Amino acid sequence: MAESAEHQFLSQCITSTLAQLSRSNLYTYVEAERRKFDFACELKRDWSRPLVGQTLWRHVAGVDKDLRTMLLDPNAEICAYVARDTIKARRLLSEAIKEFRSIGKFIAPHRLKVFWVPQDFDADNEAQRDFVSALLYDSVSRDILMNVVFGNLTSDDVRFFVRTTGWPGLHLAILHMLSTSPDPYLTTKDIATKLGASPGAIRVRLLRLTGCGFLAQYGSGAAPTQPTLKGRVFLDFCGEIWRQFPNLNAEIHQILRLLDLRFAPSALRIAGEGMHLAGRFYTDIPEMVTARLLTTILIAEDRWGIDFQAIEHVTWQAEEAVEDWGAAQEIVDRLREESRGYSE
Repeated sequence: MAESAEHQFLSQCITSTLAQLSRSNLYTYVEAERRKFDFACELKRDWSRPLVGQTLWRHVAGVDKDLRTMLLDPNAEICAYVARDTIKARRLLSEAIKEFRSIGKFIAPHRLKVFWVPQDFDADNEAQRDFVSALLYDSVSRDILMNVVFGNLTSDDVRFFVRTTGWPGLHLAILHMLSTSPDPYLTTKDIATKLGASPGAIRVRLLRLTGCGFLAQYGSGAAPTQPTLKGRVFLDFCGEIWRQFPNLNAEIHQILRLLDLRFAPSALRIAGEGMHLAGRFYTDIPEMVTARLLTTILIAEDRWGIDFQAIEHVTWQAEEAVEDWGAAQEIVDRLREESRGYSE
């Protein structure tokens, strides 16, 4: 059966949006074979995330089949569903998800992303095509990139990061060192020696970086502290806005907008003069947060010789984390199965 113009347009819209946003240089977009899906691609960040998707427009009865086709695919890390926004479609999708879970199939929160499109959308209308394109551009960049590929990087994380006072740039230098060092067992003393700071100053900033979600310690207190996916994305984001400064491309401006930030060159002088100060003026106003972040990058580069033009991450823990998650998921599935037995 021939696909409608709306069906074709919406399927293409998702992949073209992801391809366009990859010009931020924070991830790589690779085309993939569609196979049984309406669209498919691969998003490469710390590790590859295959994305598959289905589009629902005329044939609402196909919701259950679409859902199973995507979620039962063993290679699909992200399942995107673009659907016509009707009461019937929402009801059928809700019922299909409940039935899927009732047979013991767990759906990870990051895995299924549903994008609703106004039911009266007409693909032959240019103004409506532009509106829906913008709608999906914003939804996809927020729900797939920020919440999944970028490790759920938020505006609160960035603001918490720039609230640091005292020794400007030190927290960014610590994050860079931990992310690029071939030694995964750097101690506080090691970091202090390399950066010429006191262990106390390092400890305080390690706590702040952990509070941002940029660092994590896996295991006991003796385990190494390592940057998270979010922390590495943030470092690359710093590197990219520094490389593009002062002419930021549209994709970086979109990521700034999603982080509730705005770029204003005139704010740089004020931020530079107030790096030793704290307060809502410096950390709540979008233009000042961006300027404070750029000033932090400048100081870290000047004082510690950090090359933000080429950040070479050492991500030895990525594969290990995937294995740990797989083992943990097996335990979760077993516990869910046992709890159902007791409830019955």
